[in-house]
Amino acid sequence: MRKRRRKPFQRYFTVAEANALVPDLSIKLLRLQAMLRRLREEYGEKETELFQRAQSNGKHPEWEASEIAPEIHKAVDELHSMGVLLRDIEQGIVDFPHLRNGREVLLCWRLGEKRVQYYHELDTGFRERKPLWEDE
Repeated sequence: MRKRRRKPFQRYFTVAEANALVPDLSIKLLRLQAMLRRLREEYGEKETELFQRAQSNGKHPEWEASEIAPEIHKAVDELHSMGVLLRDIEQGIVDFPHLRNGREVLLCWRLGEKRVQYYHELDTGFRERKPLWEDE
């Protein structure tokens, strides 16, 4: 069986470039979280979780009747167009593609952190993140 190739990243960020986006990302994520709360009020907890999972898979007709769903889609698309990877809206987790010592990793930041201080491997996630100063 052939290994499936992943799409190349739109761009790579330096730590300084990622940190420069933190103030703007904070505002965008807080706004997105507020929209998600409104969606939850309209459709309930379970439906909102399904909406979050469906972000990249397509659209749900019932949600599209909502005024909030298109706003959320637009906000998520705006983040993706910046080249960042939105991992979790509620926790505000964002990854930035990065080259570390010549290999691809993801810088990892969570809403509320003052700056990007962690990274993780492509095949791991937030729980396995390591401090940037480790292994240097």
